[in-house]
Amino acid sequence: MPYPMVHFAIALELCSRTPSSSFLIGSIAPDAVHVRGNVTRNEKGNTHFVCEDRFPSIEVLKERCQYYLNLNDEASWKDYVLGYFAHIYADIRWTETVYSNFEREYRGEKDKIRKIYDIESNQVEFNLIRREEWAEDILNKLYVGSAYSIEPLLTQIEVSQYRDIKLQWLRNKDNEPQITPIYLKEDMVKSFVTKTSHELTDLYKEWGIESLEAKKF
Repeated sequence: MPYPMVHFAIALELCSRTPSSSFLIGSIAPDAVHVRGNVTRNEKGNTHFVCEDRFPSIEVLKERCQYYLNLNDEASWKDYVLGYFAHIYADIRWTETVYSNFEREYRGEKDKIRKIYDIESNQVEFNLIRREEWAEDILNKLYVGSAYSIEPLLTQIEVSQYRDIKLQWLRNKDNEPQITPIYLKEDMVKSFVTKTSHELTDLYKEWGIESLEAKKF
């Protein structure tokens, strides 16, 4: 549910301000399913471990995360996997908090709720790019990151293509809506990023992952 720059902001706090390129590309990988075109709700749900329209439980996330971590001993793979599961957890928490609040507060026409949400989310993206000193470095790191296939969910090619599409979009200033968000306000987004990164830190520790150190890949 949050757009890429919010996931990157979480990655920054979660990884002591220096997330690896592998973690960054992993943190948007679950949404790479969109490169297939008009994907179904079920297809997108699969990459997020949604079952019968329900988000995965914490226990399911733990089991799946540990399963993928154990498939490869490379540090870059492990960062990629941790980024992938950070994305899913952030989606869950965003839906339960920020998006739930958006739906309660929304006062526009019912058939335009998704359009307004998308426009405000896009503005949040560009606000973060413009206001945060880390934005350019993060986007450069994302550019050099290597994707992995995460079977049977997504291929390396799909994730790489999605990364390239997102980078191109974010670097095009013409995509900025140039509005002032009514619902997705700056303080709300910042609070979400901080709270979610702290929750993920605690969660990963519970799963036996003590720290996410910066690595040069």
